[in-house]
Amino acid sequence: MSRVAIIGAGASGLVCAIEAARKGLHVTLFEKNGKVGRKILATGNGKCNISNEKISL
Repeated sequence: MSRVAIIGAGASGLVCAIEAARKGLHVTLFEKNGKVGRKILATGNGKCNISNEKISL
């Protein structure tokens, strides 16, 4: 299995991690802050538009 490391668990990092995992990659996600997606949670009640597709986490 191929492995990928993603630095930063903001909106872009989370979407990259989801897509890589869907493609069968082993994902390691690094985030320096205490929570992942902190800015997403602060905007739009956690309903930040990161895609025009429905993405389930």
